[in-house]
Amino acid sequence: GVSRGDAIASTTTAGDRNIWIVKPTNNNRGNGIRVFNSFAQIDEHLKKKSTGSQVIVQKYIERPLLYRNRKFDIRVLVMVDHLMNVYVYRDAYCRTSTQEYSLDNIQDLFIHLTNYAVQKKKKKTERVLEEDELDDDEVQEEGNNLSMDELGEYLTEHYPEFEMDGEDIMDRIREVVVLIFQSVWRKINPNRERNTFEVFGLDFLLDEEMNVWLIEVNTNPYIGCSSSLLKSVFTGMLEGCARKCLDPNFPPPPGGGG
Repeated sequence: GVSRGDAIASTTTAGDRNIWIVKPTNNNRGNGIRVFNSFAQIDEHLKKKSTGSQVIVQKYIERPLLYRNRKFDIRVLVMVDHLMNVYVYRDAYCRTSTQEYSLDNIQDLFIHLTNYAVQKKKKKTERVLEEDELDDDEVQEEGNNLSMDELGEYLTEHYPEFEMDGEDIMDRIREVVVLIFQSVWRKINPNRERNTFEVFGLDFLLDEEMNVWLIEVNTNPYIGCSSSLLKSVFTGMLEGCARKCLDPNFPPPPGGGG
């Protein structure tokens, strides 16, 4: 029979260059992530890890859908309460890379990782250029963030054959979110402690055939306001969490005061 790994690797949009991404399980902000194109390289990399280190070895989607020739992913914020109710926050957002997509240099993280902690380093090196020296196509998104509405407009203009907008993508993502938490519901809050909740950051990627792929699930997701878009997203999300999980136990004063 065909192994699960071989099945994934043979998927059309997964590509044929045998490219894999290796991520430590205990880091965030893009730290420690490497991209390889042979199992020998992966094996050599893992031999340098200390005993007990845990990593995820994941097939790299070699043919992602691109935004202005650059890679992007979609960050979705999901809250789970002590009753295992799952809430998908309505305002997901896209994270874009700064460099045009290419597989010619798989070690260039400015191409292959969309984490803001990585991309802001590239932004700093470009600040020597004055804004009026840049062409319109080179002026990138504030904080490398993009709303789902903006993504939808881009898809309508550049990929009309798919007949999909931001809400169509979110419908598919919500379906995947249900499956994700159904698969782990016994492991989350196993003691069913009351009056608890957690917010997760789920990252999804679209391939060039408009398939939705789950890339990873993050605990303690980034909620820094690196753009006006994120300020709106995070303040709304935190307000929603408070209403769902805190207000029932600590009702706001009558009249909605402070």
